[in-house]
Amino acid sequence: MFGEKTIYDEINPENKNTVDILLIGIKSINEGKLNHFKFQIWEKFHFACATYENEWDFEQYLRIALPFREITSYLFNQDEETIYFSHEYMGIASCLAILLQPFPLEKTYFHAHEISTARAIIESIPCHDVAFYNFIEKDLQQQISLEDRYGNQNHLSRNALLKLTTNFNGILAVGDWVKKEYYYLIPDAPHDLVHITYNGLQTPSYSFKDKQKARKKIQNYCEKLFNYTPDIIMTHVTRLVVSKGIWRDINLMEELDDKFTKNKLKGVLIILSSLIGSGRTDEEILQMEKEYGWPILHQEGYPDLIDAEKDLYYMVHYFNAKYSSIKAVFINQFGFTTQRVGNRLSQGTTFADLRLASDAELGMSIYEPFGIAQIETIPFGGIAILSRACGSAFLLEKTFSNEEIKPYIILDFANLDPDHEHLNSIEHRTALEKKYLQKNAFKIFKTLPKNDSERKKIFAVCKKNLPKLSWNEVIMDMPFMKKSLS
Repeated sequence: MFGEKTIYDEINPENKNTVDILLIGIKSINEGKLNHFKFQIWEKFHFACATYENEWDFEQYLRIALPFREITSYLFNQDEETIYFSHEYMGIASCLAILLQPFPLEKTYFHAHEISTARAIIESIPCHDVAFYNFIEKDLQQQISLEDRYGNQNHLSRNALLKLTTNFNGILAVGDWVKKEYYYLIPDAPHDLVHITYNGLQTPSYSFKDKQKARKKIQNYCEKLFNYTPDIIMTHVTRLVVSKGIWRDINLMEELDDKFTKNKLKGVLIILSSLIGSGRTDEEILQMEKEYGWPILHQEGYPDLIDAEKDLYYMVHYFNAKYSSIKAVFINQFGFTTQRVGNRLSQGTTFADLRLASDAELGMSIYEPFGIAQIETIPFGGIAILSRACGSAFLLEKTFSNEEIKPYIILDFANLDPDHEHLNSIEHRTALEKKYLQKNAFKIFKTLPKNDSERKKIFAVCKKNLPKLSWNEVIMDMPFMKKSLS
């Protein structure tokens, strides 16, 4: 089935684009043709599809590849240059189908938004990024590969697929770590195969007055939640997964609270995250707000807390009970309007207001190939507090290298302990993280804007450099664009 869909920019709804969509039914498929296709993959690329065919996450994307070659022959003029992007591991099989019967003007690129094997390891080992990024630096120098260090990973279909991307024309890595992780996994890959091509940002046109208006909306919301008006607004808009390292947010707030107290400041941390992709219904939100004061108070079970949302709420609840100058609120919802978040939020408030109002976006992830959300406050004059694991940290350093005012703080959790090879417990890692945050708390506090004069300076620096962070800049920096321009 063929159709079209219009995609709107959440922050700038007037920005839109229409894309073509083709739906392919793959549950029922000609077994003979499918097996022949799998044989062709084995014959040309020495890849045994049968190893993973009982894994539906692998099989579904392989099946899509079967009719893909035929479909593209109808959609595209084979006499013109055509570039195929494999979005992560999902598109690798389809690009392999192109390579089985290549036309001279066709190019294939793997758009690496992560290295799946690295993510799986970092999320599973007790010390996460603290250990992994110390090992990778030393291992690359000593020509020790990822699988030398962590054992053969071919039980993961994504890992096996990744190794086939050396057949493509290039790898687009969204961050510096992704490039290193690729060569860590595939040491014999051509040295010029991987190109760092950062993600971009929307570049909305807002004034400082717009920021002030948005801040009043969020301050009024916090007044209704906590009975005080925050001087500093901090946010974390994120998916609720282990890689985001949200426990570090609470640890940082604990270190900052006394500094806020001594300087007679009030702060708020708004965590917007949900395990339900579509969010709760408007009716459910209003019911929870009326019955027990959601989102200040939560209850276990749908439509409120499910799974990991429970753990985060209890961290927030304990923090609020213990500390006074900073308060945190966990909004387990998708969207940020009165309908989506409740009647305490003023009518007409949008997600853009939350971005505008934020003085700092937190993003101390343990694995973050790029991290767009971490830097989404920068177009609005907010700062980013992020970990060195984030690919966007490298982009920020390059973008603002000539500026005296830096709208970011980069925390390098991987440089906590020179004796990192003995890191083997969650307790050890946690103790090191807290000690590191304690050490950097004053620097972070100093960087946070505490009045409108400081906000104006950060806003001006961000606005001046915003074009360098735009998608237009990113696209023009891609290898095939450089070649066509030359």
